Parts: sequence; C-alpha cells; structure tokens
Amino acid sequence: MKALILAVDDQRYFRELIAGTLSEEGFDVRTASSGEEALRILDRADFDLVLADLVMPGMNGTELVQRIKQRNPEQDVLVVTGIVDVATAVDTMKLGATDYLLKPFDRHTLTNRVAAILQNRRLETEHAQLLAENIEYIGERSLYAHGLALVSTLEIEPLARRIADSLCRETRAQGAVVWLAREDAGVLELSAARGASAVDDAPERLETAALPTPLREGKCSVLLAGGEPDAPNLLWGVLRCDGALLGVVRLSHKLEDDAFDALDQSGVERFLRFAEVAVANARHVRALQRQGLREPVTGAHSFDYFRDVAGNEIEKASHFGRRVALLLLELGPRSALARIGGDAVLHPWLAGITDQLRRLLRSIDVLAVDSNGRFAMLLPEADAVSAALLKRRALAGLEESGLFRGLADDVRPSPAAGIAVYPSDGTELDALLAVLETRIAESRASPVKTLGLGRISLASSLRALLQRGASQRDPAAPQLARLILAELGRRPRDRGILYIVPGNTLASAVRDGLESLRGAVLHTELAIISDGLESLRGAVLHTELAIISDGLETLHGSVPDTELAIINDGERLESDAPAVNWVSPPSSGELPPCLLQYGDAPAYALVCEESGNGKPALLYHSNDRDLVEHLAFRLREELALPDVSGFELGGA
Repeated sequence: MKALILAVDDQRYFRELIAGTLSEEGFDVRTASSGEEALRILDRADFDLVLADLVMPGMNGTELVQRIKQRNPEQDVLVVTGIVDVATAVDTMKLGATDYLLKPFDRHTLTNRVAAILQNRRLETEHAQLLAENIEYIGERSLYAHGLALVSTLEIEPLARRIADSLCRETRAQGAVVWLAREDAGVLELSAARGASAVDDAPERLETAALPTPLREGKCSVLLAGGEPDAPNLLWGVLRCDGALLGVVRLSHKLEDDAFDALDQSGVERFLRFAEVAVANARHVRALQRQGLREPVTGAHSFDYFRDVAGNEIEKASHFGRRVALLLLELGPRSALARIGGDAVLHPWLAGITDQLRRLLRSIDVLAVDSNGRFAMLLPEADAVSAALLKRRALAGLEESGLFRGLADDVRPSPAAGIAVYPSDGTELDALLAVLETRIAESRASPVKTLGLGRISLASSLRALLQRGASQRDPAAPQLARLILAELGRRPRDRGILYIVPGNTLASAVRDGLESLRGAVLHTELAIISDGLESLRGAVLHTELAIISDGLETLHGSVPDTELAIINDGERLESDAPAVNWVSPPSSGELPPCLLQYGDAPAYALVCEESGNGKPALLYHSNDRDLVEHLAFRLREELALPDVSGFELGGA
C-alpha cells in the first residue's frame, strides 16, 4: 500500500516539485497551498506524513505543526525551511515536528528524508504491536511509556539521565551508566550514571576497544556478560543510527543479587530502539541550535546559547565531580573599538579575531560573543592553570598577529581577560559570570599593566615589586612560606602550581614545610628552583623524598639514577615525603627568594630580599591573581619548566 503524503507550501513551484518527485518514487501525494487548507484535508483523511513549509502567509508552519499535533500527537511532520530560519525550525521540533529539510533541496535528499521518516514510523508501529502481543516481557506498557517519554526529551543531558533511570526501573538494576558519542569527535563520554558503585568504576571516556567484541563488531546490540565468580553480571547495550555509534549503556547489580536474563536482554533491546530515535532527535536539535544561534558579525555563538550550554556543563560537573572554566576576553571599550574604523573595517577585523581564538580551542569548547562585544569561552574539564595557559596564549597571539600589528598605536586596543572556575570560584553560573566581571576589572588595574611587567624579565619584575614592598623587621617571609606549604596539606585536592626559589632566606621554611606534608598526596605541582643543585642542572626530577639543606651544597654528586635521597645534617627523610620537581637552571641565581602559587586555591606571590648583616630586608606579597599568574607563567617560560596543565589547545 502506497504511503499517503500531504505537501503544504504557498509556492506552487515547490508544491509541484515535491508532488512530482515523490509520485515518481511511488508515493501517493496530495497538496495544499495554505495551513488552513491543510487542516481541512487532514479532517477528511489520514496521512502517513505531512511536509509543511515553515514560512507561509496566514497560518505559518510553526502554527500548523502545533495545530496538527494537538489533533493527532502521532502525526509525523517534516518542516521545510531556509537556512535563515533554522532557529524557528528548532521551535517547531520542540512542538513535535519529526525532522527538518533545508531549501533548496535535491531529489535525492527529499526522497531519502521521507523514506527514513516512514521507515522509523513503521519500526515504531511494529515495536508497539510486538509490545502489545508479548505482555509477559518486562513491563511492556511501562517500557513503551518510558520510550515515548524519551522521544519528547530534546536536551542531551536530561535525556541521558532518563535513559539510565528508565533502564533501572525496567530491569531492577541498581547501577546504570550511559556514555554518549560527542557529535564532533565521536568520543564516548560519560553522560549519566545511577548507583554509587556504577559511578565509581565508570571511566570518563569509554574506548570502543573496551566493549565486548560482539557489540564492537556490530553482531548484536545487547549482550549479557560476566556472571562468573570473579566477574559481575552485566548487561551491555549500544545505540546506533545509520551504522554510526551513538552511545553505550551498561547495567549492573540487579536487586536481590538476581542475574540478568533473556527477558531483561529483550526488554533492553526494545527500549534502546526508542533511545536511538531520541538521541538522534536531540542531536538534530543541538545542531540546529548551533547553526541558528550565532552572532552575525563574528560567526561566534550568541551569549544566550553560551549560558544554556554553560549551565548544562556546570550541572554535569556537579554530578560527576569535574571542573569547568570560563574565560572572558575584553578587547576594549566600544568607543575604542570604533576608532578602528567603520563597520566595513571593524566587522572583518572582529571576524578575524574570532577565527584566531577558535583555532586555540578544543572541539568541546564553546566560543561566544556577549552584548558588549566581549568573547566568552567555555572550557569543560579545565582547571585554573589550564584556563590561564589558554588566556596567555590567546592574548599573546592577538598582540603578535597581523590583526593588531596592522593597527596604528592610537587605535590599537588593549585586551584584558578574566578567568572563573567551577567550583572554586562559584557553584552557580551567575556567580561565576560575576567573578569574570571582577577579574576583568582587576586585570586592568593589576601591576602587570600599571608597572609594565609584561615588557621586562622576571628578575626585573621581582625587583620592581620589591621596591613597592615594606621592610620586614622579624622573619615574616619564612613564616608566610610555612603557612602556604601547610595550606597545601589542608587542601590536597586543589589543583595548581607552586614555584619556590628558596635562596638562603626561605630554605629552612621550605624544609619545615615539606616535612609537614609527609604522607600527603598533592594535586599541586611543586617545583623548587636553586642554582645550588649543580648536579641537576637542566633536569627536572619527580622525587618521592625531598628536603632542602642550607645552601643545598650536600646535594652535589649524590643523585642516584632511580631515587633522589637528599641529606640534611646526616638525616634522611622517609619515602612518604611529597613529590617535588627539583630544578637547577643556570639563571635562577638572578632571582630573589620568592614563592608563587597559582591554581584552584587563592593565588599568592611572595618576594623578599636575602636577609643579612642584621638590617631589615624588603618584603612584597600579594594575592592579585593577574599578577601571580603572570609571574608564575613567566618563571615557567624563562626557566623552561614543563607544562603541567595537561590542556591541549585546538588546531593550528
């Protein structure tokens, strides 16, 4: 029996094109020139599919979809639109439209899209019939209701959680994990997990090589695995669309220690067919949003889209214990940017800035422009050090690019950037955005700009800061250093970097501080720099036991190949001292004693003079994040210390 299709378009050309093309493919096609006429035809006959133009006089396509779904929620509707109306197409899919088709389209695209929708409808009908006929299979009515609920969920993150919850209800599993493939990279990422044990052993990213062989090779879509004494009873399932892997689910720990059986396997397989349609629809909607919610001048995402995606990322980060970084880049006031030239000059310049920033980002990052023309970047799974690395490379890249070098001095903008990290700077999006505003203002007032530190060496910068310091008549610098190292032990999960040039003034404080960290497992990268380590010149060693002796002279020639055992007054530390990078570059002797801490914890910089002759020595210290970030990264660059961020920048 031929499928009956209704084509609705106010333009005669497109009505005849659709009718002629589909009739030649064996479909029975009727046409209507308006939404009102289409509703009258639908009152008299049932159609397998309605093709509706989105832009029509009178009743437009969005209203027509709404009216059709009110009459018959099961009716499939394919909306036809131009690229400029993709944002409206998103709204129609939320109202129940099955799919979208962009004008102009060719014969192949039209017939394939129609055939795919009709095939999906036939499969859903067959599934419904099978569920009705096999009532002994697991909760078929409940399963069908949950499946329909999936199709109505168009956001990826809530959809993943609903899949996990529904599968647990249907199979009585206590643990469920869902990994979904990212649209742009095909990487399977942890998207939802239910049950403490399931979360604990669920990797953040699932390699396809870790899947059971029959699933990996496409020989089946659901597989019972394990059940032996040393292996848990697991139920695996995969979601595919047109041969592409959409996601993987894993169920474990059935109630009352029961084992998953063939009935569970069959029920999960049926449910996953709904899940495949739901995930494919949600990906369609997200793709439409990304096409439609872009700022026209730069091509970057709109800030509304940025807020929506950032909110979802923060929710995921809260659930899975991850970090999320936000970066805001301000090129300058609008009045300053206007001096670059009129729209014909400024708009291509801003588009060039966008392209340069986008090349630094990973595929999972989001670049947007806010209402003030500032660039906002969302960096999932990035911490403060990673975000600072990106910030510095972005600012340096702009300053060195032809986009800036080609401008006269009197019109060249002065960029500033701020960073906020979840959860250390805030747990709500609005709070993090407020922190970004504060950090931008602090950056413009920072000594990095007011003293011009960006144009001089690290040693010169530290000496310039010392001239702004105060005399310390008691040993304040060593006390402050001990406090910072002790704080590491109280907050061992903070991520960051701590660089120390001890000299003679801070040597004993660092020794005491390392002693207080015995047994601590730190997430802060700790590096101690001194010219006294002659035998380590040019090397970076990760050690299991470490301590500083006065002058570090006892280290000369005493470094074995496997472990660094540093001796102080004949006493050797045990092996539970914290891991330390010992660095002995030739240039560190030019640096005054200093301590620089940057990361999730509050930033802190301490610079002091070498004390001696009983006279007061100068001390400068600050918690200015922009200043500390600049000094820490300048030290790392000048002394060629390793990159500890683990942050991979985007393309060339």
